[in-house]
Amino acid sequence: MKRALMIVCMLMTISASVHSQARMSEQEREEAMERHEAYMSKLNLSEEQKPKVEEINKEFFEGLADIRATNGSRLEKYNKFKRLSSTRDKKMKEILTKEQYAIYKENQQEQRENFKQRRKGNR
Repeated sequence: MKRALMIVCMLMTISASVHSQARMSEQEREEAMERHEAYMSKLNLSEEQKPKVEEINKEFFEGLADIRATNGSRLEKYNKFKRLSSTRDKKMKEILTKEQYAIYKENQQEQRENFKQRRKGNR
């Protein structure tokens, strides 16, 4: 149950991010890029890991775009997201060291918390 709730929160975070990106100002985009670059440097990826992680992220975000574009039910979209997220986590775990994977998971948790805070502010 806890895992399902976590995944739902992540789905909402990602869908809100994708939706809000269309409305981001240039300054917000720059700030988002800076946060992403800081996160990537925090992961301290090797030259061998960088293209693999970029490819995994590219596949993940393309999958998110496909989910968003479909007209399925919320449950169908949630299940697709769950599979997509699980696949991404498995691939990341294969590529990253234990320390890097811990940072990756910590970042996901921070993203969920940030989303919850933004959502509370919008109510």
